[in-house]
Amino acid sequence: MAARPSRRWILRRLVASGLLTPSALASFAAIAIASGVNLASLLRFAARRDPEGIALVEAGRGWSFAELSGQCERMAAALRDAHGVVRGQPVGIVGRNGADLVRAVFAAARLGARVTLLNPEMSRPQLAALVELHHIRLVITAGGGEGLADDVACPVLDAAKLLETAPLRHRRIGRVGGGELVVLTGGTTGPPKAAARKPSVLNFARLFLHLVAALELDRCKSALVAVPLFHGYGIAAFLVALALGRTVHLMPRFGAEAASALIARERIEAVVVVPSMLQRMLARPADLSSLRCVISGGAALPPPVAVEARRRLGEVLFNLYGTSEGGVAVFAAPADLAAAPDTIGREIWGVRVTIRDGSDAPLPDGERGRICVESKAAVSSDSWIETGDVGFRDGAGRLFVRGRIDDMIVSGGENVSPWEIETVLLTHPHVAEAAAIGVADPDFGQRLVAFVVPTVGAQLDADALSDWLAERVARYQRPRSIALREALPLTAIGKVDKKALRHIV
Repeated sequence: MAARPSRRWILRRLVASGLLTPSALASFAAIAIASGVNLASLLRFAARRDPEGIALVEAGRGWSFAELSGQCERMAAALRDAHGVVRGQPVGIVGRNGADLVRAVFAAARLGARVTLLNPEMSRPQLAALVELHHIRLVITAGGGEGLADDVACPVLDAAKLLETAPLRHRRIGRVGGGELVVLTGGTTGPPKAAARKPSVLNFARLFLHLVAALELDRCKSALVAVPLFHGYGIAAFLVALALGRTVHLMPRFGAEAASALIARERIEAVVVVPSMLQRMLARPADLSSLRCVISGGAALPPPVAVEARRRLGEVLFNLYGTSEGGVAVFAAPADLAAAPDTIGREIWGVRVTIRDGSDAPLPDGERGRICVESKAAVSSDSWIETGDVGFRDGAGRLFVRGRIDDMIVSGGENVSPWEIETVLLTHPHVAEAAAIGVADPDFGQRLVAFVVPTVGAQLDADALSDWLAERVARYQRPRSIALREALPLTAIGKVDKKALRHIV
């Protein structure tokens, strides 16, 4: 589907998926009346549709929808009765992908709490600072945040122990309105900021329905969500798969070999990744033939990776573009990526995107500027949000990103985007990964420094690579140096950590 899908097509696909049947709508309405509309409602909905179906698998252990829903209800009752959690209370949850994290999120959401997802890779002082900054009154740990109780004033509970001590019989919770789900931005220009969303059915309906229809996840029986759930992209993908009643596989930490082996062994049909994860999986001779849907997001998808995925796997790659503040805004189907591997696609139903210059005036097609989005699913649904990216729209309506605003440098009076150099480097047959950053330079003001990971077994020479690159880019774009490395530092979600690279230079 190269063009943006029509509302009629989306609704037809949803009817075929079973989500908009009278019985499904009646079931969700009954859940909303009985227990309110919150994240836990999605789990209860899936449990009603297929109670014995396997909802979640971790390390070979599976939980049915009914079993998982019952455990979350018990945990919610324990949080209410033993720890006084009420609607609107700030609750922090820190953990790695797994059943404990999932249960903690749904249990707190069931009570209408303001749930803040925290990065388990942060240090204890960093986590303690965020607990104080966001006025969190209770923290639940689930495979992360060990020892945090010594650094914070509020209670710290272990999710596994909370479930063990939760009573089998408890006072019914009843109807509770939706709370808030808070994900923290990456903090590329400062400390992480909160991006809070209320699970409003109206605000999220068009986004959810478009993604379900376009990704055709209803045709996939199982999915591996490799992206951390504390990230907005990861938790959104998990919730979509859950609402559809798919079996979701989770791994506490991503490893390309382990993920590929899991896909091959379990014949998993869908996988949710960031581009670096997909890139590393494609670099291995693994059996990925069961995949019918590969969803990439959370970072820019390098065109060579899109081309290689299409060659290896066929027409199965989808790309999502969005931000923590703006939510998912743009979607590229396999046909879009086949026609233009560097596109991020077209707006999702209910989203508007504009390209603006410094004076906030919209730019015509083909001209580069700041990408801004407006969406009902955004943190601020009634105003335009700057994504921080530079891009343009072509005559066919496709959108393109050409790097981050804060990554751009001026070298010898010319604007230089690290993204463009990284993209060219990745076309070299012996380059597996590439990253570029700007550094101060006495002659040009700023220059780029590039970091490259060779393909497995390749004999790559930095000087020869520099000569190869010089023939393909402008003089002012040439990096001052190219450093060969065994691996690039990654953030917790799997993006290249450019902050860490700046400490290397």
